Amino acid sequence: MTNHSDALTQQVFTFASELYAYGVREVVISPGSRSTPLALALEAHPKIKTWIHPDERSAAFFALGLIKGSKKPVAILCTSGTAAANYTPAIAESQISRLPLIVLTSDRPHELRSVGAPQAINQVNMFSNYVNFQFDLPIADGSEQLLDTIHYQMQIASQYLYGPHRGPIHFNMPFREPLTPDMDRVDLLTSENKTLPHYQKSIAVHDISATLQKKKGLIIVGDLQHQEVDQILTYSTIYDLPILADPLSQLRKNNHPNVITTYDLLYRAGLDLDVDFVIRVGKPVISKKLNQWLKRTSAYQILVQNNDKIDVFPTPPDISYEISANDFFRSLIEEENVQRKDWLELWQSLERQSRIEIKDYLNHASDEAAYVGELIHKLSNEDALFVGNSMPIRDVDNLMFETEAEVYANRGANGIDGVVSTAIGMAVHKNVTLLIGDLSFYHDMNGLLMAKLNDIHINIVLVNNDGGGIFSYLPQKDSASEYFERLFGTPTGLDFEHTALLYDFTFERFENLTDFKYMELSAMGSHIYEVLTSREDNLQQHQILYKKLSDIVNVTL
Repeated sequence: MTNHSDALTQQVFTFASELYAYGVREVVISPGSRSTPLALALEAHPKIKTWIHPDERSAAFFALGLIKGSKKPVAILCTSGTAAANYTPAIAESQISRLPLIVLTSDRPHELRSVGAPQAINQVNMFSNYVNFQFDLPIADGSEQLLDTIHYQMQIASQYLYGPHRGPIHFNMPFREPLTPDMDRVDLLTSENKTLPHYQKSIAVHDISATLQKKKGLIIVGDLQHQEVDQILTYSTIYDLPILADPLSQLRKNNHPNVITTYDLLYRAGLDLDVDFVIRVGKPVISKKLNQWLKRTSAYQILVQNNDKIDVFPTPPDISYEISANDFFRSLIEEENVQRKDWLELWQSLERQSRIEIKDYLNHASDEAAYVGELIHKLSNEDALFVGNSMPIRDVDNLMFETEAEVYANRGANGIDGVVSTAIGMAVHKNVTLLIGDLSFYHDMNGLLMAKLNDIHINIVLVNNDGGGIFSYLPQKDSASEYFERLFGTPTGLDFEHTALLYDFTFERFENLTDFKYMELSAMGSHIYEVLTSREDNLQQHQILYKKLSDIVNVTL
């Protein structure tokens, strides 16, 4: 009969080898006792990079950043009990964003479940609302059936690591003491690669061919999650179609003449053109105004997403295709040459005039948008801008043009939690600048530890308006003014210079735009650049910009 140590060693070394075989090259481990067997196996694997993070919530978001930066699945490992529960926010984000996060939760053996044993909670199916696959592995018993189970279940789970079904998976792994595998058996660790699935789906072009012959069409592109985009640009060029490109689409960095970037401001200013059809590509866009227009327009809507669970928000499409963007547009062949020059030129004219007004505004403004505009100008084609939610991502949506930098954000669940950790995870693979508000920064200050411990270089531009700036744009600012500051403004009065000292970041504070203009982002090290702004002044100056765009719409149309 196989003894416990041999059985445990075979189990965890086989599991670590299977993770590698299906493309895992990085694992984020949060220290604990019950996770010892698998932690040692992963640490001993010669081709798997391990990261150690003591905060499970931040660790999981750090892993999301690694996925975004490497374009590969990443695993996270924790001990038993409430440690696992801290993974929930990042797992929810990974599901909505369709990121291949592999969640490994260590557990007490079955005899210690539901009997009052310490550090034991019900972990079976604990993430059932948010994962695409889940499995509770049996205890190591040395049997071939156990090893077969690992091979079979990893093969089943692998369909969620690549292609249109991507998303988080969960393995719950009970371990019985003693917890130390035989570290002399590293020969059991293998570095073989499994054949990964290839996904392709043909489309029936004739279903939409008549629609595509109409004149007034739009292509609206959201986050494509690392897909190639060249065929979108080619199709748009041949058939004179405007592309309303979300900053996360990465289409703006091409500076293509058909790419429209100022649509949010234009729709906010009252733009409401008649449109025959819309091709929606990728995830829903950031712009609330554009989403509101999509919901009320009578235009025929075609949705193109490379996944099996489509995002119908903000309104169900008339038809949808499960296919990559490039394959979709490569498949479209129009039988007639539709004349759309004047339609495209109308959008291009609105774009030119809007950009002129935005540049003029930024030359005179001193609000948060002015700082964001200056930051965008500092970025090169070698930079990745990671943007926090609430006001930062909306300012980037409005101001991001004439730059070749890539833009990223956690726009699955749109939360403010874990943003610092995700950006630092991405900084392992890319040259990252994080733009973030003070509340979101405070919410994940623990995430800075990974930069300190692992010498990960990142620039953080911290917009500090002492509270939640986006709430100033909502109706409760006026309708509940007596309670607004306490319930929504939520000022903290924190001095973030102390945070920088705690985590070995350099720190520089800016109280005026002139000094910020002459600041150069560091190419090495970890830095926090704090920008002090006023929520009320920010609101008032943004209204000036909105008025300028209203004038353009009224005159042009």
